[in-house]
Amino acid sequence: MFEALRRMILPIIIIVLVTFGGMIVLQWGLDISRRGPGVAANIAGVVNGEEISWQAFSQTYSNLLQNERASRGTDYEIPDDRARQLEQQAWDQLVADRLIKQESARLNITVSDLDVYEYLKYSPPQFIQQAPELQTDGRFDYQKYIALMQDPSAASLWASIEPMIKEDLKRLKMQMMIMETAHITEEEVRQAFMDRKEKVTVGIVNAPMTQFYSQVPEATDEELRAYFDKHREDYPVDERVVLDIVKIVKQPSDFDEEFARARAQEVYDSVTSGSDFEEFARIFSDDPGSAASDGDLGWFASGRMVKEFDSAAFVMEEGDISPPIKTSFGWHVLKHHGYREEEKAVSGQTKKEKVREAHVSHILIKAVASAETLEDAWQQLDMIRTEGEEQGFVVVAQEEGIEVHTTDPIEEDGYVSYVGTGGSVLQWAFENEVGTVSEVMDLPNVYCVMRISDRLPAGTADFEAIMTELRRDHRNEKLADICRDTLQLVYDEIHRGISVENAAKKFQLTYEKLSPFSRDGSVARLASDPVVIGTAFGLGETGAISGPIDYSTGTVVLELLSRESPDLTEFNEKRDSVYDAVLSTKRQRAYQAWYAYIIENADVQSNVDFQRRR
Repeated sequence: MFEALRRMILPIIIIVLVTFGGMIVLQWGLDISRRGPGVAANIAGVVNGEEISWQAFSQTYSNLLQNERASRGTDYEIPDDRARQLEQQAWDQLVADRLIKQESARLNITVSDLDVYEYLKYSPPQFIQQAPELQTDGRFDYQKYIALMQDPSAASLWASIEPMIKEDLKRLKMQMMIMETAHITEEEVRQAFMDRKEKVTVGIVNAPMTQFYSQVPEATDEELRAYFDKHREDYPVDERVVLDIVKIVKQPSDFDEEFARARAQEVYDSVTSGSDFEEFARIFSDDPGSAASDGDLGWFASGRMVKEFDSAAFVMEEGDISPPIKTSFGWHVLKHHGYREEEKAVSGQTKKEKVREAHVSHILIKAVASAETLEDAWQQLDMIRTEGEEQGFVVVAQEEGIEVHTTDPIEEDGYVSYVGTGGSVLQWAFENEVGTVSEVMDLPNVYCVMRISDRLPAGTADFEAIMTELRRDHRNEKLADICRDTLQLVYDEIHRGISVENAAKKFQLTYEKLSPFSRDGSVARLASDPVVIGTAFGLGETGAISGPIDYSTGTVVLELLSRESPDLTEFNEKRDSVYDAVLSTKRQRAYQAWYAYIIENADVQSNVDFQRRR
């Protein structure tokens, strides 16, 4: 048995790495082997002096892509905005991993061999549970697993796993140490029970802002200026820089495009002459997701693929192999496996209709900027940089026929739109003087040279720069005033002896009885506004009426209709479960507060561009 398991050591190491870092698969057309300016090619960022490689980022990001596809189907194409969210998530995971590991080292948290043994004894890794040698009648046999743990000849297997288990246990120990600082009192337990079980029923007169939009005309420039002058302190800006930028996009040259087309033609000639299409897909396709499945893209309906691909896929016959087809992703050679008709639900309707689907495999050959193309671009910008020291940066760039882009003022945590990044680029800009010209910067999609054109002090935002924001805030202030004034009139009428419902009708508003809600619940129409909920529970006797209460998008008056007090006998019965729930929540908050403190005081530098477009 051990001989078979020993052969699993390398796969096991890989699977363990995957378990902690995820599975490796890249999205179509996504190049994440990137680097920021002035740093080594393999550095995605730095956390308290510890480097994170692009390889680590790529692997973690690819895990998330794989998991996303696994949950949605292998033919699901991830939208750009979701891909950027996953990039941010991958970076956050890596930062958290480094910070927690650094803290566990600082706190000198250790893990003994006994800790590892006990962990493995009671938590067999999933990949080992699936080993055929540890199965009995198709199920994991725990006794075989224990025997393997005690087998001296299996020592090298456990030695290959132990380092990674130890690191994970260190993190777990530290997390538990932080969470165990949380303590709760008996009063907190009782209050949590009360918050969950005590309920009130209220009637409301609601004046939402949406009801009065037509009563607020578009603000004039004079009104906006007056509003801005009154609320200047609400629109602060930090120190900013203005940059002049010349750039060359890292894109394939005409020669590179022709080279890719020729490669695709060679693939086509080979597979139509008898070479195995599936083997060529595995070896040559630049789409790693489908290459792992012999190029198979599965079944899809018309409109799911890009136009050129879709058009070819739905005119081919079963068994056809297409000549190279050009799309935004590159050159494709398609193999058609046939058609089928499937009943699919029609959006927004209960009926189904028959949809024709195609089954296609492909080999993708991407055109990429060659080393020569990239070197030419770099040399051209380096010449602009060096000659610009004498003749002027802008002058030389214009002589070379390259446009000079001038940014709007950018804060230190901002975004440089022309090159699609921030991070270390802005760190450079804020560390140097006006007039400084950068070295050639190697950014994810471009080479560029920058000149610091101006530096603006911290102060108040420019009026013209925030016109849209001012217009929105001015309108919302006017709407809030109307809502509040209207509900004050309703409230005054109620105090004159008119019923709440009739007072509402007098001002074209509606009185509505809401469903019962608890302190930790939400209020229909009003979401979970804490002031509204707190006021509702603060009303004394049945029939009590609140004054006008502002919430995020309107104003409301509440009438207490009934109060449902909890049964304290039930509290005595469920006290332990409530205690556990409150303690768990408090521990989570303790850990979150600790981590927020750690990351706030960490020195984190990122060269990952989360705003990149595919």
